[in-house]
This record gives sequence, structure tokens and C-alpha cells, in this order.
Amino acid sequence: MELKKVEVAYKDIVLPEGGANEEFLAALRDRLKAMEAAGEEAMLVPLAQAEECKNTDAALELTAAYKHCARRVKDCACVKGFEIPAVFANMERGAELAENFKAELLEKHPHYTFG
Repeated sequence: MELKKVEVAYKDIVLPEGGANEEFLAALRDRLKAMEAAGEEAMLVPLAQAEECKNTDAALELTAAYKHCARRVKDCACVKGFEIPAVFANMERGAELAENFKAELLEKHPHYTFG
């Protein structure tokens, strides 16, 4: 079965004043549950702009946000994993940040794969 890519923008999961956008995450969960009911499988694709992830601390905050996202959709069996945030590729220590992203999400979701 082909995995459908579901883009999840960082700006949608984090509120401007900080904290998680639980309303958006609930809607994402509903969307994924509908995909699951239709027999579809999903790969979540983090989207972040370079200005949202301009240093290591920001990259770690981004990872924490997607870890929270993963917790909110943990009961969606259709989610097979996450792509590594593309923004990491152009960052100093990008490979290390990508490995940290995987490790953080695998902590509670050992079945996830990463693209």
C-alpha cells in the first residue's frame, strides 16, 4: 500500500505565544482517523521554514513540537512514521539533529519509520 504524505506545518502545531495548538492537533487526528477508516496509510511530513529553525535550540523546539504531535495521533494506526524535517539538511549539525528527531519519536513510537 502506498503511503500518503500528510504535511504538518510547524506554524500550525505551535501557537504564536508558544504552546501547542490543540485544536489543530485534534483536527489532524480526525483527518488521520478518517484515512484509517478508508484503509489508507500516512507518512507525516514536517514543514518548517528556515527562519523558524535558525539554530540548534530552535531545531530542538521543533523536534519537541513534532514529538507532541506524535503523542496526539498515537492511536491512529494509519500513521507509519515521519519524514525528517527537511530544514535540518541545511543546518550545522543537521545529521545529528535528524538522529535526535528519530530518537525522540521512537521513544514512544518504536514502530515508526522515517523518510
